[in-house]
Amino acid sequence: MTEKRRGRQYATEHLNLALFVRLAAEFQGFCRDLHDDAVLAIIADLDGVVGVDLHQQLLRSSLTRGRKLDTGNAGPGNIGNDFSFLSMTFWPDVNLRYPVKGPKWNKMLANLNDVRNAVAHSDSAKLAVVRERQPLTLRTFRSWRRSLNDTAAGFDTVVSAYLQNVTGKVAQGGGEHGDG
Repeated sequence: MTEKRRGRQYATEHLNLALFVRLAAEFQGFCRDLHDDAVLAIIADLDGVVGVDLHQQLLRSSLTRGRKLDTGNAGPGNIGNDFSFLSMTFWPDVNLRYPVKGPKWNKMLANLNDVRNAVAHSDSAKLAVVRERQPLTLRTFRSWRRSLNDTAAGFDTVVSAYLQNVTGKVAQGGGEHGDG
């Protein structure tokens, strides 16, 4: 236990950076789960088909094979790519439903993953660049967490609407979240 101010600030800074990495990981897990739920909703539509178990297994494998959310960050490109496997135009759908928030969510996800990558790869040059855009403080973390909660709710609404259109069934969740 030291009373030297400098050491505590250093430790606090590293704890803050760890929070951003964790936030990015949690959101990636949410996106992967949302994609899994969408796949399950689509393949459930096969009930009643002869050999349904095999057909569902094959379709599920096809819709998740090469999924970037399994190996990469939950950046805007990877999210859009993975939902395109379901024939969904993810970001255009998000931006149509949330014309004000959608572009902000896209930018925030790109910024979050820039922070995550700079920290995870110990890239001090990239870390300096992201620090120029915003302070990486507990206040910023809390703001981004609130925004990601809103983003998750919005993504759920958009994916649920898409699934209702594709399957004709109302998906779990998928309530109205936020305004445009």
